[in-house]
Amino acid sequence: MAPDGSLHEALTETAAAMVPVLLERQKEADTLRRIPDSTHRDFLDAGLYRIYQPRRYGGLECENRALIDIAGELGRGCGSSAWIFTNLVAQSLVLSMNCVEAQDDVWGENPEALIASGLSVTGAKTEPVEDGILLDGLWSFSSGVDFADWLHLQVFVPREEGPPEPRFALIPRGSFEIVDDWNATGLLATGSKSVRLNDVFVPDYRTVAAGVLSGGKGLARDLNSAPLYQISIWSAGTQIFSAPAVGIARGALDYVEDEFRDRVGVVGVKLSELPTAQARVAEANAEIDAAKALLLQVSVEATDFAERDVHPELEQRARWRLNNAYATQLSIRAVERLYPLLGARGLDAANPFMRAWRDVHAVGQQITQAWDMQATNAGRIRFGLPSVDPRL
Repeated sequence: MAPDGSLHEALTETAAAMVPVLLERQKEADTLRRIPDSTHRDFLDAGLYRIYQPRRYGGLECENRALIDIAGELGRGCGSSAWIFTNLVAQSLVLSMNCVEAQDDVWGENPEALIASGLSVTGAKTEPVEDGILLDGLWSFSSGVDFADWLHLQVFVPREEGPPEPRFALIPRGSFEIVDDWNATGLLATGSKSVRLNDVFVPDYRTVAAGVLSGGKGLARDLNSAPLYQISIWSAGTQIFSAPAVGIARGALDYVEDEFRDRVGVVGVKLSELPTAQARVAEANAEIDAAKALLLQVSVEATDFAERDVHPELEQRARWRLNNAYATQLSIRAVERLYPLLGARGLDAANPFMRAWRDVHAVGQQITQAWDMQATNAGRIRFGLPSVDPRL
């Protein structure tokens, strides 16, 4: 196996080579409201889904920043494809922090098995029972569920004292029904549908508490000992949402630069010679670079904590999540800065730039990227007040 650095670089180059094909498949993806089977197969064949999977199952165990670089390339061609890549990869990280028995259930017979996730937003029920929990109801925003062999559902388990305990519950395919209700304006091709469960039993060992995922507490640390598996998923790990945003913004910039390079306006002026266009392109480029730099800084810092076996304090974890969310805000600003250059051409809903505009704004609506919420919570914590998110 290649050293991690060269493997990471090779996978990033592979992702970059996919950009033209992903651009060609945009219309098909939006028509399907999920990424095409061909794109999913390309990701499988290239090993992209396995970057966070432990080596003992044939995974690649790449360094944490690999996801940032790969998603940054995929997003240039298709924001939804980058989103599916990061979200499915992230669940490998969650499972790698659970017990060995749960990992064997998923990867023991099928090392290429994939896991999607889901949120309870409509009152789904979690009931503690002997040796496990019983789940009933609807879970939403299950990105990539069409390709998933398992689900990680976020559940809140009632306790006799105190608030419910947030956990991830692992559910095999066949135990849930996919509800085709994804008709979004942005990230349309993520196929982030809902799933319905009817009194599905989940044994205790197939659940993992949110506290385990906050860094340095993996249940299989003796086997999955790489720094990757000691990083806080709820804070540093929210780059799975912001990394696609950076790629989407870069794709929007690519489009504008290609359009303006040789295009002449209606008054006969070459558009690339307009000072307004030059300034907007330059500033958008700087914002995108700054966004990626923020993500890489979070990755480096979180990896350093993991390598030193130091558990990050709440204020540190909140800062990592805040900076990941700010990277998304910078990506949105970059696309907004470029938008006035499109003119009337930007009114066409099928325009690739407009797809990027819709996608990057959709990323900003994800709860860990929603700026008002994350900024307020980080500010609370800096003033010594408790976090409003118990998972952080």
